[in-house]
Amino acid sequence: MLKLGFNFLIVVLLVLVVMFVWRGKRREKWEHAGRCYSCGALPNLTDRHGRICNDCVQTRVIQRWLGGFMALVIAAIAAWIHWSG
Repeated sequence: MLKLGFNFLIVVLLVLVVMFVWRGKRREKWEHAGRCYSCGALPNLTDRHGRICNDCVQTRVIQRWLGGFMALVIAAIAAWIHWSG
C-alpha cells in the first residue's frame, strides 16, 4: 500500500513539473511577441510595464479579493468551532 502511494506521488510531481515547464515556455513566447503574458492576447491597454492586459489585471484583483474573503470566512468558522466545542 505504501509503494502505491509513493508511486502516485511521483506521477503527480512529474505531471506538475511538465505542466510548469510547458507554461513557462508558452509564457516566454508570448512575452517575446509583445503579448499579454497571462492570456496571450494582444492587449490594447497594458499595465505600466506593458506585459499584462487590463482584463487579466482585473481578473487577478477579483480572484485575490475572493480568496481573501474565503480565507476570512474559513478562519471565522474554524474559530467558532474551536471555541464552541
